[in-house]
Amino acid sequence: MKNMVNFFWFISIFVLLSASLPAQVTLPHYDGFNYTVGQNLGAQTSWQSLNTGDSLLVSAGSLTYTGFAASTGNKIAYDGAGVDAAKKFDSLNTGSAYYSYLLNVSSVGTLSATGGYFTTFYQSLTSTTGGSCVWTRLDGAAYDIGISVRINTPVTWSTVKSLSTTYLIVASYNFVAGDTNDVCNIWINPDPSTFGATTAPTATMTSKNTVADLTGVARVQIRQDGTTTTPFIELDELRIGKTWADVTPKAGSTSVSGNNAITSPTEMRLDQNYPNPFNPSTTISYQIPANSFVRITVSDVLGNDIATLVNENKDAGYHNVQFNAGNRSSGMYFYRIQAGNMVSVKKMLLMK
Repeated sequence: MKNMVNFFWFISIFVLLSASLPAQVTLPHYDGFNYTVGQNLGAQTSWQSLNTGDSLLVSAGSLTYTGFAASTGNKIAYDGAGVDAAKKFDSLNTGSAYYSYLLNVSSVGTLSATGGYFTTFYQSLTSTTGGSCVWTRLDGAAYDIGISVRINTPVTWSTVKSLSTTYLIVASYNFVAGDTNDVCNIWINPDPSTFGATTAPTATMTSKNTVADLTGVARVQIRQDGTTTTPFIELDELRIGKTWADVTPKAGSTSVSGNNAITSPTEMRLDQNYPNPFNPSTTISYQIPANSFVRITVSDVLGNDIATLVNENKDAGYHNVQFNAGNRSSGMYFYRIQAGNMVSVKKMLLMK
């Protein structure tokens, strides 16, 4: 009987621990950050928060790049320093592993001339052995982008990059037979004519390994680190795959998440504004399942319309709009969406 009790106790603990682990995704994988604005990325499905400090926040709106597949959902914003977010995927130990994303550095903050890496592959969910590390460092009033094959190997740096400009970043870790000879590549703003190609174009920069190679890659990590090693970053449209084509879909193509195509929303939804309470501006996000005429209005507690935010045809998909209440008094307000014959209303609080 005692052995039976111990067995069930073990099974119970195993189930609890298993339930706490983030889901492992299959490749190719796409994440458009279609999460509620203001939430911590690490708390979302298939993500895990690591370390402590400021959160990686889901932020309203999307980044775009000419010729690239249309963005969906929202984006994420680095909120200072501390919390990282990790996503585990099917382990790879042969061929190549690729990841891509859209990058916008809005401010260098207190970034140093040494800098630090802000995205990387890791060998496992718990490993601290990383590779294909993408870095930033201060360069005058702007910044450079770098690539290193391992965390502790030399960084190859780009020419200076502009603030508040969106760049398409593609990085790869390439397994080479033997030891201390794996290779990483990075492409910064690759030519749109190469999107979806079966063969990767010539890389912008290459980093060759000089220490022990990784045994595999099984996790991608978005890393904030410290205030002197990370600038203020917006990141969008994360893709992980085994080929160049997996992570460079061209405009008009369908994005893939695991084995599921990312399509238009299946229902209309009006999200809670963020921030809320707010002063003086806030973002209202919504989704519509079909092309339709959309009207979004704001009213006071007496039912008087005080602002019309949207009054036009909108494509199916994910949208957001700003409301500025700079000339309004503190108090409760209501925002209402009508898309076709669908209506939804939510309330928000202005506090000055």
